[in-house]
Amino acid sequence: MKFALLAMAVAFFSPTVWSQTCTTPSEAEHRKLRTPIETVTAFSAAFPKDNGTFAIRQWFTPRTVWVNEGVSTTTGIEEALAFLNRPGKSPDITAVHFDMLAIAADGNRVLTERLDRFVRKDGSSVAAVKVMGIFEVEGDCIVAWWDYFDVNFSKKISNTQK
Repeated sequence: MKFALLAMAVAFFSPTVWSQTCTTPSEAEHRKLRTPIETVTAFSAAFPKDNGTFAIRQWFTPRTVWVNEGVSTTTGIEEALAFLNRPGKSPDITAVHFDMLAIAADGNRVLTERLDRFVRKDGSSVAAVKVMGIFEVEGDCIVAWWDYFDVNFSKKISNTQK
């Protein structure tokens, strides 16, 4: 009994369980969902908070695939967070701001043209890169995210490059 209560408490208070706040279409029968563009816009606006952690926990699912073409592929919330906090990442970068240059939707797929700005704690710029992104949205959840950019850019902001 003691172990059953402990297991229930761990499951109940697990950050993974409570961090997932997006709503899939089947869960949203009684509330109005955002449009896919509204979901991606909200996610993008929230991304600078807590170095992306808040946005990932808010809009990703345990099966969300995030592809930074030529750099990394993650599946789920924990892998995405591990990528954000990976070894070799420049310690100067404390946030990434997405400046939306263009956005369009085709059903549940949202295409973005962005200027991603990597900034220090004081708000000064580390670097910026133009990115084409595709988000796939189900309900209020982002279930896939592909970003395409100059892969040589990642070398410019790597901790190992000076």
